[in-house]
Amino acid sequence: MPKLNKHLDDKWVKHCQRLHKQRLKQMKPAIDNKPPPKFVHLAQNLKKQQMDEERYSQIERDNYLLLDKMSYIMTHPQLLDEKYMGPPVTYGKSLNKEYRKRELMRITEENLQILRRIQHKEPYYSHLDWEEQAARDEEYLRNCAEYPLVLPTTKSAKTFRASQSYSEAPSFAVQPTPAPPHVRHK
Repeated sequence: MPKLNKHLDDKWVKHCQRLHKQRLKQMKPAIDNKPPPKFVHLAQNLKKQQMDEERYSQIERDNYLLLDKMSYIMTHPQLLDEKYMGPPVTYGKSLNKEYRKRELMRITEENLQILRRIQHKEPYYSHLDWEEQAARDEEYLRNCAEYPLVLPTTKSAKTFRASQSYSEAPSFAVQPTPAPPHVRHK
């Protein structure tokens, strides 16, 4: 932009800079980053303090009454004597004690009979049948499979179960199965 007077233009730029600096000094922040005001009713829970004071005064009053009663008992021991209170009260024995005893014996005998029956009962499931069924199912699976199966060998699986060790893993063997006769080879 062309200037008519270089000296006046320079003076005008300095004046604008001074005004700008002055406005920067007087500028107020647009964001309020001061801590929130502290309200007394939030810092001091007066109702809780009042309830605590009432509770403590009630406890003090109860303690005082209890202490007063205890001191009266200590200073007047003759009121607790048997000659004023009479002999201690004893209650008669239970009327159905024998019945409850007979009932308990009957229940115990029934439980023993049930235990004997359970112990002498032959098991319903046979682990040998389960193993035979598993071997038969494995044979069926081998017959149906298109690709060779990777199954744990029966010997390694039995030793794994017997040892109950997690460090030893059963050995896996790849057992190729022949292709069924109806499958054509290329």
